[in-house]
Amino acid sequence: MASQGKINVKTLSVDSSMLQKHLYAYQKVLGGTIGQICKRQAALFCQDMISYSRPFSGSSPGDGATTSAQEHGEQNVKNSIYKIFRPIDKAGPNSIADLGDYNIFKMWMREKGSRVSKRKWQKFQTKYARGNTYKFIDKGSSNFAFEEIHSAMRTDNGHGSLKSVARRGNGKKNEPFVIVRDDAQIQKYVKYKQRNVGMLKSAYWFAAIGLGEKIKCPAWAKKPQSSRNAISIKTGENTAKPEFTVGNTIGGKAGNDNFVRVAINHRAYSMRVQMAQRLMKEKQKLWQACADGRITVIAQGFE
Repeated sequence: MASQGKINVKTLSVDSSMLQKHLYAYQKVLGGTIGQICKRQAALFCQDMISYSRPFSGSSPGDGATTSAQEHGEQNVKNSIYKIFRPIDKAGPNSIADLGDYNIFKMWMREKGSRVSKRKWQKFQTKYARGNTYKFIDKGSSNFAFEEIHSAMRTDNGHGSLKSVARRGNGKKNEPFVIVRDDAQIQKYVKYKQRNVGMLKSAYWFAAIGLGEKIKCPAWAKKPQSSRNAISIKTGENTAKPEFTVGNTIGGKAGNDNFVRVAINHRAYSMRVQMAQRLMKEKQKLWQACADGRITVIAQGFE
């Protein structure tokens, strides 16, 4: 039983049936139709998912709507691209030797201000070649040349994180897979891919809009192209048993299911907080709210 004038809210793990009980308890405490409540809470779940889907500002979820999260996501994009591609002036001798191209060797040597010859090339290959496979991208290549290789190195059909083989590096640790003639081309591709940071979040924003609801979403996570990935379905909105389905067609990324569960727990917690605030405003004790059936079904969420 809570003390006079105070109701504490517990942090719980809830499943879909428990969340449904929260919705009906919420209606009893705060009023409104069950359709209105379900629709609003579905939209707020989308808002939660913006905070609880990658990128985050660090390793902990929950701050995904911040500018720091955007910056962290953009840095991750840059790091992953430079894990695969490396400008020729920063390439190691093993990768140059394994490319097996005398003209590329000449470019590399010129970057170092050294003279070249066929004889020097032969000795260089003998000393440094390791038999690993590398690719080379020359000047004037389009972003597509980078994207084709980059996508093949990523999970989730080219949309997820780097595959383990890409993270380990090519041959030796930290060796790239592609040598690029001009670093400006890599930088251009980095900026091109950084525009996609926030795509996963954007679909949740469009899902809420599809319900006719407004939620908070940072400008950088409002990508028009993500509207096609939004799931937003209303069934029986004005009936006694309304159904609202929200989601994201690209939400199957590794680990995203865990964040969905966290977001559901947070949504239930937020509803309990609002109910507790209303009960305290009405100066009603917890036992009274339980006794009249207002929050009986979710009483374990309060103390």
